[in-house]
Amino acid sequence: MRASMLLAATLLPFSALADTVYLQLKDVGSDVDAAGLAAATVAERTRYGIEEALKTSSTQAILMDPQHEGAPDLTLSAKVTRAGEKYRLTYLLSTTHEPVRTKTLSYEFVNPSLSDRGSVAMAQALLSEAQKLETASQETPVAAAGTEEVPLVQADAPAAEGPGQDSTGRELESEAPRRGGGRTNLDLGLALGFNSPSGIFGGELEFRVVPKLGLNLSAGTGAWGFRVGPLARLYPLGEARTSPFLEAGMSFNMGTKSTSTLTFDGETEEFTTEKLLTPVATLAVGMRQSMGPMYLGLRVGWGFRLREDNWRTSDGRDPNLFDALDIGTSQHGGFLCSVTLGVSVF
Repeated sequence: MRASMLLAATLLPFSALADTVYLQLKDVGSDVDAAGLAAATVAERTRYGIEEALKTSSTQAILMDPQHEGAPDLTLSAKVTRAGEKYRLTYLLSTTHEPVRTKTLSYEFVNPSLSDRGSVAMAQALLSEAQKLETASQETPVAAAGTEEVPLVQADAPAAEGPGQDSTGRELESEAPRRGGGRTNLDLGLALGFNSPSGIFGGELEFRVVPKLGLNLSAGTGAWGFRVGPLARLYPLGEARTSPFLEAGMSFNMGTKSTSTLTFDGETEEFTTEKLLTPVATLAVGMRQSMGPMYLGLRVGWGFRLREDNWRTSDGRDPNLFDALDIGTSQHGGFLCSVTLGVSVF
């Protein structure tokens, strides 16, 4: 009995070493230009996740440095691509000895970043699959190597945990930028224009109800006074980085007063004209260009006045030449254009 116990105590450390999996991260690539999903960032987040997962995992594994001279048991490569409106992170585990076995694990998520919790969660799955793959490769060799793809986040299971979500599907906080690629919930911008719903100078606030529909509120100052108007924008391509849109809405010109001064025989007389509330229907086409958290908007179109020559003189007189010229050039309507620079707030 003493001999058996001594033999077991002696062999136990070697048994633990025999079960250790040596894993090496080899190639990491990215087809996405978001800073949070650059190749170097994905590699760093992957190493962080594995190191944190090893602290609580029952899997015996060692993550080898890329410059390590020894041969690993398994290699791990990663690639980030776009999957429609989502991002896809694909890992490939591969054994380094015969028979070669591989396993593909994929994530799909909406945020262009990898959170701490998501990185650890996917690393736990990687370690589990690595252990299974190494164990299977040590069994009786089969005629052909096995290849299997495991979608870690199913498209039909939104509550599954991914790199940017917790177990309830809610987005997690991340140190990397959260927005990019055209995604937006709320836009806030400053605009310059001619005859535009936002005036000569003004602002725009847009809420994206769904990826293809935005509700916009434009306001600013124009030649006919302060103007404000609700608009609707249709984005045929959804939340694309370069997204054309069709816009329709109303612009309410609140009106103002203008004064002209005429001198007759040395006597000066002032004439006041009241510019009244004038509604204008607008129709335009434009383009929204996403630039990370910023965006640039351009639009051209036409304004249709619903009340023509909506003004009056303070004393009921007929307009003089200067009044007619001022009214003709300051009424909102006709060709319109604008440029907007803003930020995606959420």
